[in-house]
Amino acid sequence: MALGVCTVCSEQNAKYRCSKCPVVYCSLSCFKSPTHTHEQIEEATKKEVTTQKKESDTENDQSKSKSLHQKIAEDPIIQQLLRYKSLQVHIAVLLKILNDSSITNEPLAENRREIANMRLCNLRMGGSEENELVEEFVSRVIELCS
Repeated sequence: MALGVCTVCSEQNAKYRCSKCPVVYCSLSCFKSPTHTHEQIEEATKKEVTTQKKESDTENDQSKSKSLHQKIAEDPIIQQLLRYKSLQVHIAVLLKILNDSSITNEPLAENRREIANMRLCNLRMGGSEENELVEEFVSRVIELCS
């Protein structure tokens, strides 16, 4: 069974495989070479495991986020509330603020979120533009997210 070229010297055909790592080598001198260290392999393995875990966590977060969005979108109370034109208008204004393409600079983009948040706070209970529909909608979304 051919193992390919020695991964240490890259000159000879490999005859042996390291029992601790995937390195194949041609001779004892390559096996004992300073370039053949298991620390590098362990670090690479740890890095690979960490990367796989991060990818898995990201996929899980996206899946949870998607199912949460679906849960909110399919909620009968949310659907009923969204039939009101006044609530649609308030949500449209908030989305317009958040999606304003004329603001692309990151500090300004953060300001968009702050402006939208202040607008939403004004529409909620105790705000200067208090709206019962907005309060009920936000309360329901928070309830579904809990």
